[in-house]
Order: sequence, then C-alpha cells, then structure tokens
Amino acid sequence: MKKFLALAIIAGFVYNCGHKKNGLLLPFFFLGSQHTATGGVPGNSGSPGVVFVPGDGSGNPVTPPADSTNNSGGSTTTPSNSNSGSGSSNSGSSGSSDQTSSNSNTSDSSNTSGSPSDTASNNSGSSNGGSSSSGSSDSNSSSNSGSSSDSGNNTASSGNSGSNDSSSSGSSNSSSSSGDSSASNGSSNSGNSGSSDNSNTGSNSDTGSGSNNGSGSGDSSGTPTVAVVVVEDPKGEPSFNYNTTINIPLNLTVLDKKSNVVSGATVLVYDENNNILFQGVSDSSGKVTGTLTVPTSVGNITIDISIGGESISQYVSLDSVLGINRTIRYEVNLPATQIADTDSDGVPDDTDIYPNDATRSTEVTYPAEGVFTVAFEDSYPSAGDADLNDYVIQFKNKEDLNSSGKIVRLKGTYQHVAKGAGYRHQLFIKLPVDVGASITYKLTQADGKVEVATNTVSVTAANLKSGYQIFDDSNKTIRGQNVHPGDVFKPGFVATVEIVFNAPVERAKLGSFPYDLYAYVLNTKQEIHFPGLYKNNNGTDKYLDNTGFPWAILVPGAWKYPYEKYDIRKDSESGYSEFNLWVSSGGKEYKTWYYDVTNESKVFPVPSDSSLLGYLFLSVKKFAIFYAMGLVIAGGIAVYFLRKKQSLVA
Repeated sequence: MKKFLALAIIAGFVYNCGHKKNGLLLPFFFLGSQHTATGGVPGNSGSPGVVFVPGDGSGNPVTPPADSTNNSGGSTTTPSNSNSGSGSSNSGSSGSSDQTSSNSNTSDSSNTSGSPSDTASNNSGSSNGGSSSSGSSDSNSSSNSGSSSDSGNNTASSGNSGSNDSSSSGSSNSSSSSGDSSASNGSSNSGNSGSSDNSNTGSNSDTGSGSNNGSGSGDSSGTPTVAVVVVEDPKGEPSFNYNTTINIPLNLTVLDKKSNVVSGATVLVYDENNNILFQGVSDSSGKVTGTLTVPTSVGNITIDISIGGESISQYVSLDSVLGINRTIRYEVNLPATQIADTDSDGVPDDTDIYPNDATRSTEVTYPAEGVFTVAFEDSYPSAGDADLNDYVIQFKNKEDLNSSGKIVRLKGTYQHVAKGAGYRHQLFIKLPVDVGASITYKLTQADGKVEVATNTVSVTAANLKSGYQIFDDSNKTIRGQNVHPGDVFKPGFVATVEIVFNAPVERAKLGSFPYDLYAYVLNTKQEIHFPGLYKNNNGTDKYLDNTGFPWAILVPGAWKYPYEKYDIRKDSESGYSEFNLWVSSGGKEYKTWYYDVTNESKVFPVPSDSSLLGYLFLSVKKFAIFYAMGLVIAGGIAVYFLRKKQSLVA
C-alpha cells in the first residue's frame, strides 16, 4: 500500500511538471498547501508573509488600528522556494545540527524574528524552558521576545535581541548556545547546549505572543512580512442578465521596499482548478493590466507574482468583486537572479508556452476543458417560447497573449448542433477593435469531410466591427433538428476560425468572452445578441424581452437544452428545476443549475462529446433492443458451434 501511495504521489508530481504551462505551474506547486485564513481585508489570504491592508484610494496603505497587528492571517514567509513548510529543527539533547537547502536570501543573525522593514517592531513576552541568544547584522535593529512553553524535545523561541538585515525573512533561535546561523525563512531550535549551523528554506511559526505595531509589520509569531498588498478592489453586485460568466478588470502595481516600481515581474492568474486565466509582465511603470473572464460559479482565484524565480501568492474570493485593483509593496530585498528567457519577452521559459516567440507567451482557453453552448431564441423582437433550441452552437475559444497580456491571436471552433425552428440563421462575430487582421477559415462536416478548404484572407478593422460570418444558412449546416423526443443526435458542420491581429489588442477593447457572438435571422433580417451589450433609447437592455428574458444564453458544457416547446421557466415543462431559483436569486445562488438535470425526459440527451463517437453511441442507445437481440443470437450461435466442436473432439 505504501508503495502504491508513493507511486501515486510521484505520478501526480510528474503530471504537474508536464502540464505546468497549462496552469499547473511547478514554481508554485508547493504554495498550494499554504492557503491561510483571511487577514486584514475580508476575502483575501495568501502564501506566508503576504499582508493585506485597505488602501487610501491612491495605492497607499491605510494605517491599521493599534490592535490590528496580524493582517496576513497568521502566516508569513519569503517568496516561494522548494521547502515551503516549516524549516525548523528541534532537538532535545546536546549536539549539533546541520541543515542546508537553497535560497537566494541569506541573513547572518542568531535571531531574526522581527519586521524586516525600516520601521522596527518591538515585541515583549516571557519564555519557559528556553534561553536567550544575541547576535548582530547590518541594519534595522529590533528587539523581539516571544512567549511559549517547552514541551518534550521542542523548545520555543525565547527573549532575543539583535539587529536584522532587511534582506532576511526568517529566524534562527539557539538555546543555551552560541552559533553562527545563516537562515532564509527557517529556524533551528535546540533544547540543550550545542551548536547549530542552519541554512533552511521554509517557514517557522513560533508559539510566542506579543504585539507588532506599524503598517506592514509581521504577525504575532514574530516572523517578518514579505509583502504588503494594498487592496482597493471595487465591490458590488453585477446586474443580472442571465450571463453565466463575469468579466473582471485586473490592475496591479508592483513596488519594491523603497516604493520604486518593479518592471519584469511575472503575474499569473488561475482559477480554483488551476486553469490559467491570465499572464502578464509588469511594465516600466510596474503595472500589469488585463481582464479576467471566469464562470460565475468560480468562487476563488489565485494571483502569483514571480521575481527572479521566487514567488508569492494571493488567494482572492470573488464574492461581490467587480475588479481587482492592488498595489504590491515588497518589504524584503528582491532577488537579482537571472531566469532563462530565450525570446527576451520578459516571461521566463518555464512559464512561457512560446519560449522562442517574443510576440506571444500565454494561451488562455475558454473553457479549459470541453465546450460552451450558446442557445438562441429566434423570434426577436417578439418574445419566444423559451425552449432555447431554435439555433444551438457548441464552441470553444483560445487566446494567445503577449507578455503585456494583450491578445495577438484569437482562435475559435464552432459546431452547429441543433435547429428547432423553421427560420433560417447565420452565425457572426463582431470584434470592436481598431486594427485589421488575417483570418484563416475552414469548414468541415461532423465526420471531418471538408466543405470549405482552409483559406486565409485579410480584413480591415471595419470588417471586424461590422461582423465576420462563421456559418452560412442553418438549413445547410445541419442534417436534422436534434430537438424532438426520439431524435438521434446528429451534430452539424464545424467551423474553425483563426484571427491574427495586425497589432496586439487589449482584452477590454475586444470585449468579454464570448465577445459579440450573434445570430442573424434571414427570415426576419434581425440580429440576436447577448444581453448586456446594447441599449434601447430608453436605456433598457435591447436584448431582454418585456419579461426580462433573453433571446440568447451562454451555458458552460455540452448543454442538454429543452425539447421543442418545453418552456424552461415552467416547472411542469422544465428539466431544470433550479433555473427559476437561479433567476429569482439574481444569479447569486444555484450558479451551476445547468449541470443539474432534474427531469431527463424534458431535455434533449446531448452527449458530453458531440463528435461522431457521441452520435454512434446515441444511435446504439436508440436501437438498443435490436442490438441486444443480435448479440443474443450471435452468442447462441457461438455456443452451438463450440459444443459441436467439443462433441467431435470427445
């Protein structure tokens, strides 16, 4: 069993390493277990050493109250390293301890448990079972004394005085001894006389108690602060318009301990499933800007900031968050280590998906796995029957970002999967950008047979703003309807569209995913867009009817849309009883209603994979009795000949 567990751990580690450029990033692998309780700003926590404070509106921290001494949730550390757990060594007998591991920050001090910032922090308390030691380093004196009790072979830190080099972020406590300790965020505690030579990479949480005063000071454990994050995120509730994704602007500024801007810091943002949402590099002003698009069901994101191969993490709850505006102020000396960057775009090779292409560095996929479904009601401007199956498309998009987080390439794959109406439709996409592009297009049948061979054309910004056609007449792009009970699922044509912009495009300019994807109804000559994009003259949403219901909806996954004439809003007809609960809550509850089919007889059995394999599976399912009878007959014949052969042998 132990061997099996060991192999499983090794396999998981190898998988993470092999997929690091898709979001499971090795430099941050060891930070995952360090998610701590929220500190001074609700909804925020981080890797040890990250302190969260509110801002004054200009990126400066508001001085916390005198009794608000621990904004980091009781957790501090240096930037990421290969041993992010406790780096302490405790012994109950005399002797020496020699522990080494690598880290770029070192400090010659026999005790460094105070704040590394220029403002010294004073801690006082009592110690039981330990003795004091003293030492000196270059600058920033502080006086620290913890309070703890000795238990067994472990001796907590005792009263220590000394001075601390601000580049250090760790502590070393030596009881009844003198020694030379070079530590970076680690500690060595011995209960009896002896000498200790430690160079550890880890974090130590002393059990001492005391108080720290001053902005950016460490927590009650006395371990120093690495970075103060000034949080000025706009809060509120987005207007509910049936959207299942949210667009969140990202604005970060990175500063060093002297408040100088830091350029070249790599910023990675990913969701709770390690799917990468954004990557960028701080510019000459220390700024990183971009836009995140996440499903409304995602509750948390992680922001990693890496400098010189070392990183810190922020864990952010998205509850009521409309944007992320933050200033990261480091309280330690930043490493000057040069990281391999073959194409010199500022993104290290180990996180650069295109390490030999300076024009792009990251690929963001929507969704990370599977597809999205967009379903249209085509009776606009009249209200529809809310069966959401008149024109149904499955699709996914990929964006290539450069080191500044701007989009250089957009690729989409679209498949027509249902047509529950007599009207004819076309599918378009509008991109409100100010640059032209080259577009490569291909159209195939579901089985891969080519309908329109791959071709590339150049288009202007005006062409993109007016709309680019993805699918022609819906009567020609699907062979059946796929909306009635008893229908066998027969997916339609697949269009592949690759748009390479003539110049990088800001995500905010391009618009939120899935951008302005819309249906054009040939019979009525009307466009049908998602809500939230266009307003009527009176300021109301142009694409919500008088009951507030949309003509287009985006749903994660290969969605099982309602059968023809089954109103999703009516309990007696809906296969999704949570849909109305989601609507009545304004989108705050039942955020994954589309995954919870409560009545399978009311929805079309769309396979999770709408490829030819899915089609064959459903064909077998529909004619299961005939296949079963055939298998029984074949089995009977096989048994007959087997017995006949055995009788001949006998």
